[in-house]
Amino acid sequence: MPINIECEYCGSVYDFGEQRTCPNCAAVPSKEQVSAARAAAKAETNHGTETVRVVYTSRFMNVAVKLIPVCIALVLISALIPIIAENSLESSIAKNYQTVDEPVYNDFKLNESFVFDGKMTLTITEAFISDSERIQAILPDGTELLVVHVECSVSQKGGSFFQNYYNRTPYIDNGKYCRTYISNSALSSCPEVYAQNIFTLSASNYSSESDGYMCFPIDEGDRQFDLCFEEISVKGHARQLDSIDRIVIDVSDGGAVHE
Repeated sequence: MPINIECEYCGSVYDFGEQRTCPNCAAVPSKEQVSAARAAAKAETNHGTETVRVVYTSRFMNVAVKLIPVCIALVLISALIPIIAENSLESSIAKNYQTVDEPVYNDFKLNESFVFDGKMTLTITEAFISDSERIQAILPDGTELLVVHVECSVSQKGGSFFQNYYNRTPYIDNGKYCRTYISNSALSSCPEVYAQNIFTLSASNYSSESDGYMCFPIDEGDRQFDLCFEEISVKGHARQLDSIDRIVIDVSDGGAVHE
């Protein structure tokens, strides 16, 4: 940073940082003159720095302005991707969607075997209303427990169709409501054999022969039900209801029903 001094006697200009006296006439500058020269030199240096900052700020702003449309485009694309994917999925589903005005029912009775999903042979052998006070205590007021015994044999074991049974939960239908069975975790505190041996379609895939119970919450006093197993096929992304295997259950006497 040069500190330029103009000699008061001969007018020569020199850098006070390199020479303390005038190189022409050897005059010594006053303190006031040196202070003023230092301040001027400092101000000039700060101005240069500020100019550099302005230049860099200007460049940054130019880059930022250019990136704004890119950022907007990325945001719009991110927002549109789920919509595009959903429309594509809906389009695929629409190509394979099957409407059903009235389901096709395959009717069976107790102890009448039927093939479910082309792989499982199921037989509903027993149906009764639970008389357990322990179980009644954990049920909501105004409800009872319908217990159904299921026997199952699987002609081919393997995981090729195992996962499909997670969304094929059997249910009861009495014309007023449809309800799926209670999980074993909900009944695990009860010692009754039907509470400890809950039948599931997924678990039965691991054994060629199995049996167990499905327990359904019912409104108090209801005694006639259809136990339903949905026959489903999947084409593309669409699940199609092909038919419903229906077992008519009547426990009007309140006790166990065997046929």
